[in-house]
Amino acid sequence: MSQILLLTNNPLNEQAFEERLRQLGHEVFTSRLMINLCLSQNANHDIIRMFDLIILSETLANAEVKELLGTLSTCATPILRKSDERLEETDLDDWKDQGLTEWIESQPTLEDLREKLSCEKVRKEGNIVFLPKAEDKRPLSTFSLSSGEVKLFQVLYQQQKQTIPREEICLRMWNRGKSNSSMSQLSVMVKHLKDKLAGQGIEGPIIETCWGRGYRLHEAVYEQVYLDGVEGKLVKQQ
Repeated sequence: MSQILLLTNNPLNEQAFEERLRQLGHEVFTSRLMINLCLSQNANHDIIRMFDLIILSETLANAEVKELLGTLSTCATPILRKSDERLEETDLDDWKDQGLTEWIESQPTLEDLREKLSCEKVRKEGNIVFLPKAEDKRPLSTFSLSSGEVKLFQVLYQQQKQTIPREEICLRMWNRGKSNSSMSQLSVMVKHLKDKLAGQGIEGPIIETCWGRGYRLHEAVYEQVYLDGVEGKLVKQQ
């Protein structure tokens, strides 16, 4: 089964939850000190990648979770948030847009926990990503994407692995700045683009959410996709 890293501000709070995980055959390492390690600028992500799954306890404030998601998003390790807070679907999509994989109850039944941990998005065959050779890169035109998703991909691709603020993306996509509607529309489109590319064979992380800054394409995408023909024309800045 999986090796799980459980990050918490109070290890004593996790005893019942740990027992359920062990009943399902998982190995659990519960830590408070690892939180600071994960947030450190010099964090050794090789240690984090030793785990198949990361669970963030309800003892962590939402602000702490967002900060952790910002630093852990490059590890390609599934991250679950444990909480009794019930979310609307749009709120859950926002969390997933920031890098969260799934939301689980703090006191789940054994059956619910089993199913959450066995879902396709969480289950991994290890965290190593085998990228195709350069000659196997696919042109963007071969993917089934909407015109808006193609444009979003172009905007991100043009940045050459650099982060682009959400406000700038909205300006270049729809010629309008930051608003609740444009931010929500962008979040939905980012999610759809990630899901479609993953569903059509793109391996590894796809779009990284850099908390408080914006989005960027993961370097793995540049190894697998290139812009071609008319669709390959880069989107001009407004």
